[in-house]
Amino acid sequence: MKINEKHLIAFVSGSAAIDKQGYLNKRGDLNKAFQRRWFVLKGNLLFYFERKTDAEPIGVIVIDGCSVELTENSDKYAFELAFSGSGTRTYVLAADSQVAPVNHNIVLYNVHACFKLWNFRS
Repeated sequence: MKINEKHLIAFVSGSAAIDKQGYLNKRGDLNKAFQRRWFVLKGNLLFYFERKTDAEPIGVIVIDGCSVELTENSDKYAFELAFSGSGTRTYVLAADSQVAPVNHNIVLYNVHACFKLWNFRS
């Protein structure tokens, strides 16, 4: 099946249920500073937008096969979405606050479980 940008925009703005949404800080691939982004999780697709009111996402992460690793960062509650294999990208995301104490040595393999640990603000 071919999926293009128009299909993704239709899906994210369509009537399919949103599993989770809220602000997270995302570290850029080239610019290593954290940028505040609005995230929408629908099924196995994690869309991110520059602003909550934007109609089109600036990116999408297919979370199938990723592991979620909680990381320590000096001023953020950060975690990584890591993919196995060569040439894959690791996404570093951070919440503004932590909901409950977390053992940072734990590795979570289900992104939905990880999102339950973080405080999303709408």
